[in-house]
Amino acid sequence: MIGVSRVTFGRLLGLLVSAVIVLSGCSGSDSSAPRPTSAGSQATETATPLEEVDTTSLVVPRTPFCDRIAPAAITRALGAEPTDAAAHRSGQRVRISADVADVVHEFGCRWSAGDNTAQAWVFAPPVTPQRAEAIVQALSRSTCREATKVPAFGEPSTSCSWQPAKGQQEVRIGGLFGDAWLTCSLTLAAADAPDVTGRASEWCAVVALGAASQS
Repeated sequence: MIGVSRVTFGRLLGLLVSAVIVLSGCSGSDSSAPRPTSAGSQATETATPLEEVDTTSLVVPRTPFCDRIAPAAITRALGAEPTDAAAHRSGQRVRISADVADVVHEFGCRWSAGDNTAQAWVFAPPVTPQRAEAIVQALSRSTCREATKVPAFGEPSTSCSWQPAKGQQEVRIGGLFGDAWLTCSLTLAAADAPDVTGRASEWCAVVALGAASQS
């Protein structure tokens, strides 16, 4: 989606999804939200690509999971240690833009380093396979471009790529894990943008394994 902001796309997605399930897909967080564990030293762990993880067999609880994301994986996704981190819970009023806030129905978290941002969230209400297919279809009819070479992320799953700002590139991947709709995204500045698909794949593998480790 060229030239469309993340907030605009998030609001569009929320409208699309609300036709099939009462959920909010926003990804920001206000200052009153609980903070997830921040990353520590530079990453030393070996990254696991999404294609090496059988996500279709994972079951994700619809509960907070941010503290299960490895600090080294956050640093690796961002390319640097995060300088900002925030998390939110279902039922919180979350700021999704400078002048817009809304109550969310999800558990999520966000880490940033400069213009690079890694996010993840899971819808709090259960999602049936039929509703998941409706979400996938709604996204396919949006103006967001499907991300290429992205493996399955649950079943069904969908992926999306666009430029939220000049030079930036974002890849967002979502899918159904049991009855939980889990989403992850990675936004990279111009200098890192060529690597966004591969790094998003590794980031989403970490998110899926971390969220599923609670089950």
